[in-house]
Amino acid sequence: MNKFLSFFKTASPLLLLSISAGVEILAKVIESKFPTIAMGLQLVTFMVFIYTLIKFFNSKFN
Repeated sequence: MNKFLSFFKTASPLLLLSISAGVEILAKVIESKFPTIAMGLQLVTFMVFIYTLIKFFNSKFN
């Protein structure tokens, strides 16, 4: 778990944005067969996207 959290702390915003887009595409593909899992993946995508925006703007203004 510690490696997982350190990855998000050290990853670039562009990498996190691409991961977020990939998970969103996966969620849209499986949405018809597994709507509950797709909703969870969309929630994870939203959280990673918001974290990416915060990280990007903090790096620009600091």
